[in-house]
Formats: sequence, C-alpha cells, structure tokens
Amino acid sequence: MTDEPLRHANVIGLGLMGGSLAVGLRQRGWHVYGDDADSATVERAVQRGIVDEGGLHRAAEITFVAVPVLSMADQVKRALAETDGVVTDIGSVKAPVCAACDDPRFVGGHPMAGSELAGLDGADGEMFVGAVWVLTPLPNTDDSALAVVSGVVHQLGAEVIALSPERHDQVVAVVSHVPHLTAATLMTLASDRAEEHAALLRLAAGGFRDMTRIASGHPGIWLDICAQNRPAIVDALDDLLARLGEVRAVASTDDRDALHGTLAKAREARKN
Repeated sequence: MTDEPLRHANVIGLGLMGGSLAVGLRQRGWHVYGDDADSATVERAVQRGIVDEGGLHRAAEITFVAVPVLSMADQVKRALAETDGVVTDIGSVKAPVCAACDDPRFVGGHPMAGSELAGLDGADGEMFVGAVWVLTPLPNTDDSALAVVSGVVHQLGAEVIALSPERHDQVVAVVSHVPHLTAATLMTLASDRAEEHAALLRLAAGGFRDMTRIASGHPGIWLDICAQNRPAIVDALDDLLARLGEVRAVASTDDRDALHGTLAKAREARKN
C-alpha cells in the first residue's frame, strides 16, 4: 500500500489565527508554508515547528490569508497572483474582500472561533474543532474551489455554513462585533465604578466574567473590523440601544410581568 500523497498549504499571516491554522494543518498531515510581514515571526514559526518552511509554495493546494481585514484584499490578490491553487481568507468582514476579489479561485471564509490570546503563543491546532466556519461563495466561484475549501474546513473539525457576504456581515455584527463592543463598554463601566468602590471588581462573579472575557482580546484588530463593517455594526448597536431602553423603562416602572416576559423569552432563546 502506498502512502497518501503529501498535501501542501500556504498560510499568509502568522498571528493567533494563522498560527492555529498552520498547527492544525500540520497535525493532519499537511506540509505548511508560512508567510508574514515580519520575517522574525516566520523564523520563529519555523523554529517552533508551527510551519514547515517560510515563504509561499506556488503549487500549494490551498492558501489561507489570515491578516487584518484592512489588508485582506491586497493579500488575497497577491496570493492569487503568486499561487496556482485555491485561495481563501478568514476575515470577520466579508463583503469588501469578496467585492474586491471576484476570482473563481477565491472563496471568502470566516471561522467563528478564536481566543483572547494573541500571536503564535496562543496557536492551537484544535481551535476550529466544533466551530462554525462560514463560507461566502459568489455566483462565479468555481465549484471545485468551494469543494476544496469545504473539505479542508471539515478536516480541521469545523462545520461549514454558506452565506452571502452581505448577510454574513449583518449576522456577525450581532453575534460577534457588537458583543465585543458591549463587553468592552461594560468592562470600562465597572473599572470606572471601581475607582469609587474599591471592592467592585473583586466582587465580580461568574456572570460578569463570562460577559467580559472577550474584552481582553487584542484591541488593534477591532479598529479595522469596525471600519470595514461600520453600517452593520451601527444598525445592530441601534437595535441594542432600543432594546436596552425598553428594559430600562420596564425596570423603572417595576412592571414585573413585562420584566418576567423579557427574561423568560431570553432564557428560552438561549436554551435553543
């Protein structure tokens, strides 16, 4: 019996997500090439066994682009020009890059996974196991390219869901982007109040810790995300503010039935 042929992949951008992709692919038998704007990061990734080699392999079956979203389109175009295989990205905003890169070999993607850690030190090859991975093919996307990306995503342990780029951005604003901004706002409020009440943060229990965990993520990436997905984020924030206003009105009038209804509806939605 002959061994399975060696499969080659490129990863552009060796931060937390790119490093996790590289580790996950290597654990599953891939030969991984890594590229990053910082040559020292590439050297460190090779030394630590996160990637096999530095640079890009033109004949790689797939290239993952894992750079900040404002740099995504340029790096996707570069990958399409310098490699012959399928190209996909993992950015959390999809409409701009999909509009700029309508090559049949490109498939937009976004794994709904991550960590509050940063850089190669947080790289985890099992990060995507059990996660939802959104793919955003366009009408001219090659079917074989979509099949390749879907297959690799499944190999990494994730579940594939297909959405249009615009629909993805609307949904992710609600389930990812606005929650991060909300957590950051709540954490700031608690910090400000702690100046008046020294014991406040020490008294913070599990619910507060759960809600604000994501506020410890690296702030730099969120500047680009908010710039790229501004309309959807603003719409979702407007909806949240309106709902908070409704809750405030209920709480201020001691309308127990209305408050119970709101909490019960939320509990049922969370259970489902």
